[in-house]
Amino acid sequence: MEASNDDVDMMAKAREIIELRFRDASSLDEYTRQLSLTEAQLASTIQTNIDHVKKAMDTIKQSEDTMAKLTGEFGGMQEQLGKSRSQLGKYEHIRSINIANRNIQTTLSRIENFNSIPAMVKRLQEALTSNPESLMVVYLSTQSLETWRDELIAEVKGSSRRSSISSPGSTGYTRSPEVYNKIIDVLGDHFDIVLQLSQQVRQSVTKHVCECFYLSVDEPALLVRAVEVMMLIEDHEVKKYNLLSDIMKENLPNLSHAFEEEVVVSLRQAFDARIQERYVQCMLQSADEGKTGIEATINAATKGMLDLAFLKSEVTKCFPPTFKALKIYREQFEEYMLPQVAALYSQNIQNLELGDLLRMVSWLHNYNLQIASLDVGDPPDDFEEAIENLMEEYLERAGKQTRDWFANIEKRDSEVLPESDGCLVTRDPEDMLNIVNMQVSVAKEQLPSKLRYKAIKSCVDELSAAQARLREDVEILWKSTQVENICAVVNDSYRMQDKVEHLLDDFDRDEGREEIQELQEAMDELCRSYVVMAVDATKFAAMSVMEDLKEPILHQVFTPPWEDGSEQFSQITTRTLRDWFSDLSMWLPEYFFAKLVRECYDQTVSAYIETCMGKKVKPFQNSARASQQVINDRFAFSEFFLADFSAQLAASGMRKPGEVEQSLDVMTHISKLIMAPAPTDVEPDIKGMLRHFGTTGEKAILHIVGLKTLPKAQLDDWKFVVQQDISEVGKECDFEQEKYNLPWWKSNKTTASKEQETDADGEGINIGTGGFASTNPFGSMGGGGSNPFGEAAAAKMEKWKETAKGISITSKFSTPKK
Repeated sequence: MEASNDDVDMMAKAREIIELRFRDASSLDEYTRQLSLTEAQLASTIQTNIDHVKKAMDTIKQSEDTMAKLTGEFGGMQEQLGKSRSQLGKYEHIRSINIANRNIQTTLSRIENFNSIPAMVKRLQEALTSNPESLMVVYLSTQSLETWRDELIAEVKGSSRRSSISSPGSTGYTRSPEVYNKIIDVLGDHFDIVLQLSQQVRQSVTKHVCECFYLSVDEPALLVRAVEVMMLIEDHEVKKYNLLSDIMKENLPNLSHAFEEEVVVSLRQAFDARIQERYVQCMLQSADEGKTGIEATINAATKGMLDLAFLKSEVTKCFPPTFKALKIYREQFEEYMLPQVAALYSQNIQNLELGDLLRMVSWLHNYNLQIASLDVGDPPDDFEEAIENLMEEYLERAGKQTRDWFANIEKRDSEVLPESDGCLVTRDPEDMLNIVNMQVSVAKEQLPSKLRYKAIKSCVDELSAAQARLREDVEILWKSTQVENICAVVNDSYRMQDKVEHLLDDFDRDEGREEIQELQEAMDELCRSYVVMAVDATKFAAMSVMEDLKEPILHQVFTPPWEDGSEQFSQITTRTLRDWFSDLSMWLPEYFFAKLVRECYDQTVSAYIETCMGKKVKPFQNSARASQQVINDRFAFSEFFLADFSAQLAASGMRKPGEVEQSLDVMTHISKLIMAPAPTDVEPDIKGMLRHFGTTGEKAILHIVGLKTLPKAQLDDWKFVVQQDISEVGKECDFEQEKYNLPWWKSNKTTASKEQETDADGEGINIGTGGFASTNPFGSMGGGGSNPFGEAAAAKMEKWKETAKGISITSKFSTPKK
């Protein structure tokens, strides 16, 4: 068989290795010598192991032979022993001697144990005294001694077990009182020292449990051992009681939990001593520090709250859940401290200092919270009622205090000063917020979160009341108030809104969610009121400005000096407004200045139109010139407001294309009505007037036409066209509410009765209740008489008037008065 290529390669490699390793004969000889030596050692070791195995097998064989021999011998011995017992059984006195011998041996052994008990008890007592940590070991040893004592007493009394092993005819201890008494006399001291040791163990357990405050910190392991021993004693007593017969259970008291009850009684006494000791120490310390009796009592009661927290966090970990140390302490604490705390708030609370009120409220609330969190029963009901009464008293006092301080601010003559940006302000917002922040700071420091929000809510309510009083003053006194002061009201209100918004920045919003929601709603309403107040004060500032223009300037339009052009009242108006706006643009922020410009614009146009419509019907001397004057006035107003203050008007909300010019379009309509020879030439303007004036449009148009000298036929044409346009416009859209404040617009109907009045020139002019002079050829506008336009037109007119009923005709610029 030919070798494969792999075999050839391996052979070649092997030759190469051998040649490298054994290049000379000396190397090969050394390798051979070592190999021989190793083989010899291996052979010797194998032979030694073989010899040992042979010896072990021989030993096993000998052992088996010996065991078989011993088994045979033992079998013979058992057989001989059986025979001996059978022979001895025939002799009763020998059997009694045997039993007596065993009793003697047992008695000697017990005597030896009895003699060692005093020394053992002494060692256990010394160990319990010198090494408290050996409590568990001592208890277990004591438990063994107690078991021995109980069994021995039962045996001496003749227990059922002892009676069962007694021989027939023998007398037990119970049938030999002399023997029983002798045994008790001899062993009585031993029984007593075991009982004393057991009592010492129980005393040690009680002592350690009563020292739970200190041991839980310094030696928690010792406290745990004491509690464990207490539970073991309880378990042992329960088992002993359960072993009693039903008859004995009925006749004997159940003392299975007596030891734990003893420990609880001692623990209550220890807690009482601790509570009273800490109370006395705290009262003495507070007296040395000069604190009030209320503060001292609260501080002393706080010590008890700290003890409860410490019991929960540290001590209860050393007790089983069934042992209610927290509840025990709470009962003892409330038994001693609650009457003293209740005496503080049950007296006349009006005599308590404000600080003491806060301390009482805070302590009572925190105590209830702690009791609820510790799961040791419900908080005292009296405390909840006391908290409500004390908080009510505190809020009433704090509110009165805040009101008095606010009243002082309101009574003083606050100086109006410009800020760095030129806006006029007073120190009132800062002073009022300082008062509020002081009250808030006191509430934050001394009241829990749930109650502090009530205190802050009281401050917010006082701010709301102060804001309402300021609003009332401005509404009543704005005419006699300087514009600078009204601007300060605008800016102060705006600043107050910003300050109130940040009132709760430092508060934790997660605490007292329900309470803070109510507070936040009140604050939002207050902020909204401040913004509304600022906007309304801006309107009053505009009204104050316009008050200087309306009577001496704007109310002079449509008079002879205005008609002949000798007085340019519109130019005077715009120049005066420009001077005011120059100052007001610095006194007010841009937002409110824009509001003021818008208000002045609306009031300027309104005052102009109201003056026009309020002119008694006395024809113009030159209608064309009067028409041109209206156009000139429109241009003056447009150039002033639209050219120079269009940005402010847009910022105020007039952003739609043509919205600003729309208010001035009515002046264009009036100009064309004055100039037009026939109504058909200005029908679009008639419709524009109807849309603009709404339900009073007909009166307004006929009033303008009445300012011209026209023959009756032309006046009838005007009235007919107006009636037609009313029907057409009424179909196109709903009439707007009246926009202007004129006494003769208050009624939708005029009466035929007329009163004689005298104008400024002394000429007699008859004015109807509709506001038209006797020279008005239109006569009654729907009161009595026939309608010259026919019954159909009259019916439409009545229907239109019926539709307009109920629409409020209150000017948006009217000032509410108290």
